[in-house]
Amino acid sequence: MSDKIAQKVTNHIKAHDRLIEIFGMEIEETRAGFAKVSMKVGHDHLNAAGLCHGAALFALADVTFALAVNCYGQMALAIEASINYFRPAKPGDCITAICKEVFQGKRTGTYLCSLTNAEHKDVAIFKATAFRIDQAPVMVQSRGQHDPK
Repeated sequence: MSDKIAQKVTNHIKAHDRLIEIFGMEIEETRAGFAKVSMKVGHDHLNAAGLCHGAALFALADVTFALAVNCYGQMALAIEASINYFRPAKPGDCITAICKEVFQGKRTGTYLCSLTNAEHKDVAIFKATAFRIDQAPVMVQSRGQHDPK
């Protein structure tokens, strides 16, 4: 798939997925079947224990997965996702998520996303399966169809 389509999809997701801005995520690289996104753990990411909330790490992985799976230019939606946490992420840590395609079938694709800290230590692993639907990519549809307002 062309880099041009991957860039259009990336731009659309960056502009419309509110968690990217709210959580302070930085999209570093995207192409069909691959994405790399980072996030610095800040005060708003913390749980009651003073560590990065698991939901924030899941969100980082999920956004990275969405970029990797949708950069083909065909809309794909998650039908399954899970995460295993290995070590805590602390305030100030920069967490990098790298998502890679493991399997690509006619309708489904399976992806693994590794989350690591600045010392390249594993923080978590995320696995997800997507289902491709017969629908044009969101970026070419009218904005009103998906605007929740």
